[in-house]
Formats: sequence, C-alpha cells, structure tokens
Amino acid sequence: MTKYFKILLLPNLRTGMVLTFIFILIICVGTLIPLPQAVDVPGTDKWHHFLAFAALVYPLTVANRRCWLLIIAFGLSLVALIEIIQPFVNRFGDIADFTADAVGVLIGFSFGVIGYFLKLKNDNSICLPKQ
Repeated sequence: MTKYFKILLLPNLRTGMVLTFIFILIICVGTLIPLPQAVDVPGTDKWHHFLAFAALVYPLTVANRRCWLLIIAFGLSLVALIEIIQPFVNRFGDIADFTADAVGVLIGFSFGVIGYFLKLKNDNSICLPKQ
C-alpha cells in the first residue's frame, strides 16, 4: 500500500478533519446551490447521496474513536438540515434522499469502525518486536 493511499484510507485525526471539512463543502455546494433546471445525472441520484454521506463520516470515524457518537449525530443532523433547507433554495427536499443519506452515514460509519481497528492492528504490529 502506498504511503498516500494509506493516509487517505486510514487517516490520522488531522487528515480526517481536513477530509471531512472538504466533504462538507462538496456536499453543501452540491445540495444547496440553486439550480435553474433539473440536472440529469447518470444512474440514480440516491447512489450519489449514499456515497457522499458515507465518505463524509468515514475519515473521522477511522481517525478518532472518542467521537463516534458525535460523528453519527453530526452526519444525521447534516442530512436532516440539508433536506429541510433545500425547498428554501429552489431545490427539492425528498424523503428518499434523506433515507439514502442516512444509510450512507451508517454504512460509512461501519466501514470507518472497521478501518479504525485495521489501523490499530497495523500500528500495533509496527511497534511489536519481531521474534
């Protein structure tokens, strides 16, 4: 595994915070900028919602175990807030979008927990003397 790939896949706290902030910006721009007309995206947009919110919670979940409850609460709150705000910015709030977003938060968190324990195992194996 290359160094940069490992940094992105199993980030430390600083990298996790930077990645999460970047994902928040991307999600807010993508979901809250008013559009003059509907945009046709390939596939289903629910898949895009799912992936965006899974990516949002993954880095901090891997980086820091102490805030896991806050990460879930923040992710789900952001999901709800976006769906509530969208009708006020000429967008369409949708319960199916909310569901895809919320499932993305939970699945991204689950993968983050797995990543956290893989990172912990990897860090411990580096520190152990070879026999």
